[in-house]
Amino acid sequence: MLKKMGIRKFAVTTSALLVVLLIYLFPLSTDVTNDKKIEYVDESALETIYLLDQNNYVSEVEAIIEEKDLENILRKKLELITINNETKDEIKDGFKPIIPKNTKILNIKIENDTCTVDFSKELLNISKLLEEKLISSIIYTLTSEKEINKVIIKVEGKNLERLPNSNTLLPNILDRTYGINKNYDINNLYDLTKTTIYYIGEYDGSTYYVPVTKINNTNEEKINIIVNELKSSVLYQSNLSSYLSSNAELKKYEILEDAVSLTFNDKIFESIYNENILEEVVYTIGMSILENYDVEKVMFYVDDKEILTFKQ
Repeated sequence: MLKKMGIRKFAVTTSALLVVLLIYLFPLSTDVTNDKKIEYVDESALETIYLLDQNNYVSEVEAIIEEKDLENILRKKLELITINNETKDEIKDGFKPIIPKNTKILNIKIENDTCTVDFSKELLNISKLLEEKLISSIIYTLTSEKEINKVIIKVEGKNLERLPNSNTLLPNILDRTYGINKNYDINNLYDLTKTTIYYIGEYDGSTYYVPVTKINNTNEEKINIIVNELKSSVLYQSNLSSYLSSNAELKKYEILEDAVSLTFNDKIFESIYNENILEEVVYTIGMSILENYDVEKVMFYVDDKEILTFKQ
């Protein structure tokens, strides 16, 4: 009996020592983050702006903007696309603003769906190669807000009639028909067609979207232009890409009052084992359609079966 009690005491003592040893070697801690702060992004605060990427394409980029009032949102957007040391930490790596340094926003006025912005004269301190991209960045950044469709640009109270190094007059009222990252493939200056197509850019393992306005003399329907361009194995911009398979075939389409329906063969799927359409394929096609047609959504079908609907 005494022998059994001794064995039991020894076992208990050994177990206690083992627990102490384990705690020493692997201390319990409620701090699972090692003092690192976890940052949570409020998706409702994400806004779209247009910045220059590493290849000088005006690209779609998300930024966190906390303002709620439309005028303040627009003002903040313009500040983020202006070269400014105070806001550089708010911009994603790989991108840079285009509005010249020290440019001030003298006034912003919103009337119906038109935003009028009066800039200081420093706006004109832009290189010739970036003049059109400057205008595109301003237009697309402001009109990325659904309430704004048109833009008037002023400098020191006067309408910007032409760019500093150009003799071409600018329209008094600008919208997205101005184009962005323009690519010309023309035989003459008549019967020009503008088709804006979204491609994929890559930086440091991440993807983003780059709209390109292709200008040519074709009479082809823009839907066909978009699909054919995106599924081309060789793009005219070697550093932009598309995830749409070259074997994907647009079998038919229909332009409705507020939507466009697209019917593809099954080669639009991610793989033969996965009947999903890649997000990048949906976005590049969907955004390209919405950019060129006055519709609200794009419906994707495969062999007459609806797969999904894309809305901006």
